[in-house]
Amino acid sequence: MNLINERLIEVHSSLCSKEAIIKQVAGLLFAENRVTDRDGFIADLYAREEELSTSMGLGIAIPHAKSCHVRCPSLVFIKLAEPVSWNEDSVRLVFGIAVSKEQAGEMHLKILSQLARKLMNDCFRDTLFGVSDRQEAYKALAFLNGEAAQP
Repeated sequence: MNLINERLIEVHSSLCSKEAIIKQVAGLLFAENRVTDRDGFIADLYAREEELSTSMGLGIAIPHAKSCHVRCPSLVFIKLAEPVSWNEDSVRLVFGIAVSKEQAGEMHLKILSQLARKLMNDCFRDTLFGVSDRQEAYKALAFLNGEAAQP
């Protein structure tokens, strides 16, 4: 199963709080049968967030959790219509990462490092800030599924 698909992508989302975003990340994963317990996964996301904010600056947050409620490694992408306060930062791009506790070590770090490396690239970030629909966002994020990114 691919890490991300178009049903795990929202563009121009009107969510207006960190709490609503975290619920939406879990809801999208639950709707795709990628997590077994929506509320349990939300609790795991909050537990991770309490350790250290998952905002990385640059208008980006990466809420993530290693959870016993995860069926398969997954990534959600949400582009917000308006910036949302995320602790000390203002966020417009959100990447929700879900990994099972069994796969936590290598898979979790691989996803985070691949994503973080790409997000350091100004052109890549500009592409994501500029996407206008799910298909365009998916094309930019296809590298996470091992596919070549399309222009």
